[in-house]
Amino acid sequence: MSVVDAQEKCPQLVLVKGEDLTHYREMSYQVTELLTSYCPLVERLGFDENYVDVTEMVEKRLTHCSSFEGHVYNRSGIETNPGPHRRLVVGSHIAAELRTAICSKLGLDVCAGVATNKLLAKLVSGSFKPNQQTTLLPQDVDHIMGHLGGLHRVPGVGHQTSKRLQALGLVTVQDLQLFPLAGLVKEFGVPTGQRLKNLSLGVDDSPVVPTGAPKSLSDEDSFKKISTTREVVEKTQELLTSLVERMQKDGRPPQTFRLTIPRYSAENKWFSRESRQCPVPHHLRHKVVSGSTDANVHLVTLAMKLFNKMVDGGTAFHLTLLNVCFTNLPPARGTSGQGAITSFFTLGSSPQSSPTPSRTHIPHSHSPHLFKSIQTLLEEHPPSWLGHLNGSQEVENNPECED
Repeated sequence: MSVVDAQEKCPQLVLVKGEDLTHYREMSYQVTELLTSYCPLVERLGFDENYVDVTEMVEKRLTHCSSFEGHVYNRSGIETNPGPHRRLVVGSHIAAELRTAICSKLGLDVCAGVATNKLLAKLVSGSFKPNQQTTLLPQDVDHIMGHLGGLHRVPGVGHQTSKRLQALGLVTVQDLQLFPLAGLVKEFGVPTGQRLKNLSLGVDDSPVVPTGAPKSLSDEDSFKKISTTREVVEKTQELLTSLVERMQKDGRPPQTFRLTIPRYSAENKWFSRESRQCPVPHHLRHKVVSGSTDANVHLVTLAMKLFNKMVDGGTAFHLTLLNVCFTNLPPARGTSGQGAITSFFTLGSSPQSSPTPSRTHIPHSHSPHLFKSIQTLLEEHPPSWLGHLNGSQEVENNPECED
């Protein structure tokens, strides 16, 4: 409910400002860094999730584990060391070790999912909470997909896609499974149509892509109403103060500054975002990261020029959100732009001759225990073994501007 309604029902309510995400953001990066110290192939998703490819770790330890760690989805008392599941067994031990490391070094509780791909690991990670882990065997994929229910439960199927699927008469995952592929291709095109069909069946061949340093950093705030230029200036100053502090810690001079506001659409009754951006002057780039006391003054001037391109301050306006963002950050030291991803890999044999890889995904939430679940993905058959660590879904709507 809104804060106003809450205060009416509970006059003694104590309100704590929860808009400053600095602590959660810092802890989130610490978790990712910790995971990377165990395995270089870590893909970060927002505040609360990471996938980790643990292929080499699994292959080196195949003979050392004889039973599953944690729960096994939809199973009890099964034989825990059959040949077909030996990589999943090892993956469950790796997930347990990662959870233990996060708890002992950062004091955070974590859940984990172990499965054959990123999609399934994400889904199974929430089977037992809090602070537990679950492994999904290949023979139970149909069961977990069949019990999802609505299409919104499938990671990767967003709001707009769900609306288009509903227009085709598809409401549940089972509907999508039974719908002809040709119909999906006609509506969405070949790549998206095939992907939607695969997701409904629990098939996900997307690799773990190491994220590296973010290419953008942003901060935003939502509110009930801002309707004067003075209020816009004050809110922009507040947001920039927090964002510049983060930029100073990051140390990379920003190339571009962007301002975003919401626009109300009478057609669909939703607010869509509108943005304007401009280059950051060279002298200002270094002021932003050096701690110069007048950096904010220049940035507010820059922001208001962008604001005036979107809003006529001389007429009535009603804003409910402001977002400030520095984009086009240069690569972190020791990397070389897009090619920086190569630093996460080690030399080895070609995919054709090497064992199937393993990936692990760890999501974390921004509740008091930041990481709520870890999902580890291991694939029984070529081309890859996957792992995933996962947390609450709330963080997916977080205003982080990380590409």
